[in-house]
Amino acid sequence: MSPAQRRCGACRFFTGTPAALERAVPGLNILSSAYGSVRGDTGLCERHDTFVTGAAHACAAFAAEAPNRDAPSRN
Repeated sequence: MSPAQRRCGACRFFTGTPAALERAVPGLNILSSAYGSVRGDTGLCERHDTFVTGAAHACAAFAAEAPNRDAPSRN
């Protein structure tokens, strides 16, 4: 992956699905919902415990995303 393609949204530490965000941030659905369109491509960096946009340039801790990390289990 080239440095230009390294974005937070492609990192294995980035959690961007609404369900994952609501699990990671207790009480979030009291304030609003992670399913709202105003959230855009923001998500949680599990490495730094901060909200980031998926399009942001990745930091030095970037690690390529593991395939299907948020895919539903097929068991």
